[in-house]
Amino acid sequence: MITLKQLRCFVTVVKTGGFLQASIQLNLTQPTVTKSISNLEEYLGVALFDKPLTHRKKRLVNLTEIGEHLYIQAVDILQKADNLEQTVVDYQQLIGGKLRLGISPLGSEILSKAIFNFYQMHPSIETSLIEDGAESLKQALLEGQLDVATLMKPIDDDFDYSSICCYPVVVVANKNRMGKRKTKVTLKSLSNAPLILFTSNSSFTPMIIENCQSLGFEPNIICQTNQWHLLLDMVKQDMGVTLLPQYYTQKLDLTGLVCLPLTQPQLKWELVMAWRRHRLLTPSMRAWLDNIRKNI
Repeated sequence: MITLKQLRCFVTVVKTGGFLQASIQLNLTQPTVTKSISNLEEYLGVALFDKPLTHRKKRLVNLTEIGEHLYIQAVDILQKADNLEQTVVDYQQLIGGKLRLGISPLGSEILSKAIFNFYQMHPSIETSLIEDGAESLKQALLEGQLDVATLMKPIDDDFDYSSICCYPVVVVANKNRMGKRKTKVTLKSLSNAPLILFTSNSSFTPMIIENCQSLGFEPNIICQTNQWHLLLDMVKQDMGVTLLPQYYTQKLDLTGLVCLPLTQPQLKWELVMAWRRHRLLTPSMRAWLDNIRKNI
């Protein structure tokens, strides 16, 4: 088998013009360099230099015809090996690499600061963002098309995860609809209410539907949208009520609306950053997860 050490000795002898000079540059003993060249020639079954090995250290070396051809290829092989090593170093030091991030429509705002900070800290990492529904993100993680993605608890056993946030679910409605005395709302009390919910391609709306069904009724959903302003405008016009993570009630304009805690059951919106279980985390993934913990 030809080794990189043999090729490096061979190329260095040619470049420096002698075995002694090569041994000095490679920080090896001259017999080590000589032995390495001898082993290479023996393995290939050809002579690489014109003069016998025992006389090479006394004069400049000259390549044989086949030696000249092999020298060109050896230089190319060593260059590719050096590039390979540098790629690994860059990868480990986050000078290069990729991060494929999946984001569900509900919760994308939470990540905006983290995404900006990650780009500022690691501009050499090629980061791609894909926004899609929960089921599509799960499948993309399992098929290796994404590195990490936002999912909502509960999490399947196929994934490991790091927590992002946890907020209670609240009911948002026109003040006139709910009355002044109400301080909380049960899910059962909304059995006949017209519901305006976030689009069902997130896990949030299916969670609402499943809990309604467990209480013995089908929710009266009159509209679903992923446009926050449209959703709230419809609620302000008293077309219906909505259920949201409390996070959004702190961010959106709720003029003319009332936010009440949801009880029986007390639902939670728990967002996590997930990746395929047992997958070896890349340096880019580790840096992203560390960034999430610091900036959310």
